[in-house]
Amino acid sequence: MAKKEDRIDLSRRNFLTGFRRIVKKEPEEDKAPQASLDETFNVLRDANLAFRDQDYEKAHALYKEFLATETRNADARLRLGRCLYKLGKHIQAKVEFERVLRERRDDKQAMLFLGLALARLNKPGKAAVIWQMYFDPEAIPVQREINVQLAFLESDDLDAPDGNAMADAVEAAMEEWSARQAG
Repeated sequence: MAKKEDRIDLSRRNFLTGFRRIVKKEPEEDKAPQASLDETFNVLRDANLAFRDQDYEKAHALYKEFLATETRNADARLRLGRCLYKLGKHIQAKVEFERVLRERRDDKQAMLFLGLALARLNKPGKAAVIWQMYFDPEAIPVQREINVQLAFLESDDLDAPDGNAMADAVEAAMEEWSARQAG
């Protein structure tokens, strides 16, 4: 059991964290998952730290451990999917992103990464179906690149790009967007 000083009123914390994000206009993808039980807080904290440090193997194991107890935490599931994607486990990542979308139909990050996972699985047509639902006017470089890839797929005159080339182009746009946000 957690020590008394380790216990956190998570509902208050969620409220204050959410308010801070709204005021500072922080992007949604930076939102870390929140634990609902004191017993799982430390596991989730360690998973979030590993994810932040890009230690995807460790974060993957910790998110799986966390989700064994809190199966409906869509934020943790999204990050688990992102870990799996970064580790090259695209089929498993696809499953996690689909689970997130069952909980939250309009989750932009889940749509974006599900499309990437499908592209990496060389299913550009299925990636296009998902990306047609994606809309993020804040992430202009990403939205523009997705629109370009959709145009390539719809064009009869051009050879359709393979899934890996599509994913590489979208990931490059994501890096550009992240660099703009950071600097």
